[in-house]
Amino acid sequence: MIDAVAQSLCSVKKQLDEVDAKYIITTTRPTRQVSSLEEDSFYVIRQQIDSDGVYQLVVAAKMGKEKS
Repeated sequence: MIDAVAQSLCSVKKQLDEVDAKYIITTTRPTRQVSSLEEDSFYVIRQQIDSDGVYQLVVAAKMGKEKS
């Protein structure tokens, strides 16, 4: 099992692809309009693995206000 929480989406996708794991990504969006968000700005905020072994990932964009 891969612990994906708090990792960048790009990193998690690479790890899951390497072990040939299936995953579904749900993206949360801010209520206000934000200019183009790049994939490398998304981070996993929740993960679950269903009974079929499919990773259910919820991701959100880092908005730039957070400290690194």
